[in-house]
Amino acid sequence: MKKLVLISSFIVLSAWLYSESIYTLSVTSIEGVNKPLNAYQGKKILLITLPVHRTNSNDSLLRSLDSLRNSYNGSLIIIGTPSYEDGYRDSLKNSLKQWYRSFLSMNIVVTKGMYTRKTSGNQQHILYRWLTDKSKNNHFDKDIYGPKEKFVVWTNGELVGVLGPYSKIGGSTLNNLLQGQ
Repeated sequence: MKKLVLISSFIVLSAWLYSESIYTLSVTSIEGVNKPLNAYQGKKILLITLPVHRTNSNDSLLRSLDSLRNSYNGSLIIIGTPSYEDGYRDSLKNSLKQWYRSFLSMNIVVTKGMYTRKTSGNQQHILYRWLTDKSKNNHFDKDIYGPKEKFVVWTNGELVGVLGPYSKIGGSTLNNLLQGQ
């Protein structure tokens, strides 16, 4: 019995030690700047798939993201990604950059377009592969269903929450995750 417990403990510890870390990854901003995620160690990270169609509701979402970031006084990094599966096209990059930046400060990282879904196979960006695959993030195995999907990474690099597109930026569920509750 002791051997079984010892072997089980070793397997769990090995999985934890050899799992990928979000801090080994990087993204490219919509402005073309490489952003290594290890620069954000010790901070909370909110990753969100951004809408690519301008509506009043989507304008409101962008305003809410900027307000949320400001309310955390630099302890929260927000990374927003326009998704090819949601209609992003390279030809839209400049107009989307202008729209996003009209609401979002430069303190919010807006990435270039990415393939975000598991159904994209090998085209899925490595960051979203990490976010959606339990064997990589050790917690969640969930695909993305559309814009406004949110992922919360705690200060130690642990993925602690995945919220669907209908969870509000100012809602209690997201705020509780960001406050560690």
